Amino acid sequence: MQRLTATPFAPWFLERLRSADRIIAMTHVDPDADGLGSQLAFCLAARAAGKDVVIVNEDPCPPRYAWMDPGGLVQCFDDAAATLEGADLGLIFDAHELDRARRPAQALRAAGVDVWVLDHHGVADDTHVTGCVATDFSSTGELCFRLLEALGWSLGPDSALGIYGAISFDTGSFRFLRNQGRTLRVAADLLDTGLDANPIQEALWASRPFDETVLLGRICSQIERTEDGRVAWAIVPASTLEGLNTGPGAIGEAMPMVIGIDGVVAAAMFKPGRGANEWKVSLRSKTAATIGHIAQSRGGGGHAHAAGCTVTGDLTTHVAAVIAELVAAVAK
Repeated sequence: MQRLTATPFAPWFLERLRSADRIIAMTHVDPDADGLGSQLAFCLAARAAGKDVVIVNEDPCPPRYAWMDPGGLVQCFDDAAATLEGADLGLIFDAHELDRARRPAQALRAAGVDVWVLDHHGVADDTHVTGCVATDFSSTGELCFRLLEALGWSLGPDSALGIYGAISFDTGSFRFLRNQGRTLRVAADLLDTGLDANPIQEALWASRPFDETVLLGRICSQIERTEDGRVAWAIVPASTLEGLNTGPGAIGEAMPMVIGIDGVVAAAMFKPGRGANEWKVSLRSKTAATIGHIAQSRGGGGHAHAAGCTVTGDLTTHVAAVIAELVAAVAK
């Protein structure tokens, strides 16, 4: 694994991508705009360069991101398992835990195919994966832009759209840049291709369905805070969704509102997971506190100020423990 802080990429990484005959591009379950935009940009640029690349994810493309994939390139495993045949490399975008890609990665590994990663999330020292992890990059989209540049694969309008959408999504519309001007320079390069960013910004930040807006209201009404107001959290049981037609990821849209409360330094959200008695925990913090270790200690991952994990068992116990650790992180 190359732990990249800046380009250039390791020669062995670039050579493997150039020599692969058939690449399967994947991303994590519940795909978001960073994972989707990155894999779409890579797929389109690679195909233009004469490579055979197909996209197969555990889940279908969420309707909220359909605008990123006008050509319908994103396939889900249930419909496209057969397209894995003949692949000699799998590449997971926006995740370094192979299990997060679920069945496509599992099927490739069972067939003896290498599965590599391209990600910008932090990894533990004992992590055993092959590929490139670059935690200093704003998004996998920005990292993918530099990868395509290093490979010498040209960026067409559709690829530029995917990468710009990925960067905008993961930076919260360029609010979270880690004080790195290179992210804005990449955005400028994308705009110089003739890309119109306005429809992308509107699709990401000004196109929320009415039912999701109602859902945000319900979640906000359930926000709790510590006595000093520095830690906030929301518990979102499945009943919160009753009577609403919302897509995957809708609950997570409320997280910026929780951490955005004046005086709140760290925040958590607890929502139902996929399995019985399973809960997904999202954590956020402002610059005064770091919370990534809290997710990592529970088998999760992410960044210093934005992380998540999955827990099982009694929710009340988990909530009390997580809030106590957030309080300690803020105090520290």
